[in-house]
Amino acid sequence: MYRLPLLVAALLALTGCPRQELYVVLPNADGRPGAGQITVMEGTTATVLNQPFAAAEARGGQSTGVPLDPTEARIVFNQAVAARPILPAHLRLYFVLGSDQLTPESTAAYRAVFDDIKRRPAYEVEVIGHTDTLGDVSYNQQLSLNRAAMIRASLTRDGVDPNAISIAGRGKLDLLVPTGDQVPEPQNRRVEITVR
Repeated sequence: MYRLPLLVAALLALTGCPRQELYVVLPNADGRPGAGQITVMEGTTATVLNQPFAAAEARGGQSTGVPLDPTEARIVFNQAVAARPILPAHLRLYFVLGSDQLTPESTAAYRAVFDDIKRRPAYEVEVIGHTDTLGDVSYNQQLSLNRAAMIRASLTRDGVDPNAISIAGRGKLDLLVPTGDQVPEPQNRRVEITVR
């Protein structure tokens, strides 16, 4: 009863099957190259992989670069690639002076925010409202919160789960364009949206 496993182990030992490991750098989920690199070290050799689909093999005490066709890599790593989460997205929408109404350009850009959220099987949305430096601190705090709440209401109306959306108002604390007090800077009248 124990002879078969021992025979298989003996055959493997006799054939001297060296250990083989394959390392491949896959591109980001959006196809762009990653920002880093990996080094495959085996014995006294090291192979640096710093491009999408760069590959190295560790075998017989050394590492060596190996050619790998991107199509072949996608087939081999299909499940791993499919399991990658979608990268977080950071989006910005702008508002009309003194209101929670989007500018015409941002009204059109809102659709991109919604589309990004809906392509994710699971998501979390953070909306942070901001103002320029016109007005006093309490007015700007409330206006920034109203802007974030308006975006949450729009997303919810369009089918995004309200429990997945958090909002905050920062008033004039985190200016995109640094200005003095009482300056009507359009780029500071915004919401910052992070989708992950």
